[in-house]
Amino acid sequence: MRATAIFCAAALALGGCSSVSNVLGGGSLAQAAPQTAADAEKALTIAHLAYQALGVSLRGAAASGALRGTDAAAAKDLYDRAGAALDAADAADAAANAQGVIAALAGATALIAQLHALIPAQ
Repeated sequence: MRATAIFCAAALALGGCSSVSNVLGGGSLAQAAPQTAADAEKALTIAHLAYQALGVSLRGAAASGALRGTDAAAAKDLYDRAGAALDAADAADAAANAQGVIAALAGATALIAQLHALIPAQ
């Protein structure tokens, strides 16, 4: 559970940072400074790690019975939506669409934060 919190904090710190969008200035990753492009790649990687860690935590919480009923249904919905947002970020990254990457990461990290709040502390 502690690893999940660390991944979430890192993902929210990097992926949800409003300054990332300003640094890219609306250009594509190919046009952005190499360091900016590298930072966007790192944020995307960290968001994927947070998503994977939450998946592990969700399975554990569901298996233990700590997450059930409407909370379990809400968690599944949020997890699926966060996965779709990460898929959109990956597609934007493949197309070198910086604004698409940033927008999708903002959506994914917001969903990951909501999801993290549903997982009972152990």
